[in-house]
Amino acid sequence: MKIAVVTGASSGMGREFVLQLAERKEAEEIWAIARNAERLEALKQEVELPVRCISLDVSDMQAIEEYSSLLETEKPEVICLVNSAGFGKFCDYAQLDIAQSVAMIDTNCKGLVAMTLATLPYMQAGSHVINLGSASAFQPLPWINIYGASKAFVRNYSRALNRELRSRRISVTAVCPYWVRTHFFETAHRHAGEAVITKYEVLYEASDVVKKALRDAGKGKDMSVYGWRNKFQHVGAKLLPQRIVMNIWQNRQKLH
Repeated sequence: MKIAVVTGASSGMGREFVLQLAERKEAEEIWAIARNAERLEALKQEVELPVRCISLDVSDMQAIEEYSSLLETEKPEVICLVNSAGFGKFCDYAQLDIAQSVAMIDTNCKGLVAMTLATLPYMQAGSHVINLGSASAFQPLPWINIYGASKAFVRNYSRALNRELRSRRISVTAVCPYWVRTHFFETAHRHAGEAVITKYEVLYEASDVVKKALRDAGKGKDMSVYGWRNKFQHVGAKLLPQRIVMNIWQNRQKLH
């Protein structure tokens, strides 16, 4: 059976990936993975394609082992893996406790790598891995330092793995969006002390970002960057010294 696997599927970008993959009907079934089982079941009712709801935390290695066992038992052909599970916290470093800091790295980095390595043996030529990065991966960003660093890892890991998998004709694409209109910001500010990141000049729609991501993955691109403002930031971060880019970020957000 040909399947697509989407983590972080209960909301935001992950949910949108499920909806658009279902519309494409290239997979016979979608495995929707997230911690919130209730939201997964609600999503299942919106999709015509068969959806298997799997409630697990990608940062939990025992859960990854259970997922691996499920793959071994059913031996599906995974035509698309979307690693969308992740979260960020926007605040001063001192307002973020150790547990939250480590959990961010565990989910955004460790969980993504574990899901990728567990799934790759079940992927064939022409299949795609799509990893959700961020425009914050382009440069160091004070006051969202751990989140940005974790997304820089995702970007570099994805691009390097894409090169390694060329011989197998499996593409790996890092999706690096600008601000996207989702519930991400609620989590980013919740229990993180005073909200210090408050200026979001442009909010792109998740549907547009996901549509381009799927198109770029189909072309075998190692990175997907949506929107002129985002592309401008990407180029600027490559041309300007990082200290200047950080100064621009700090001044725009009025962080002192």
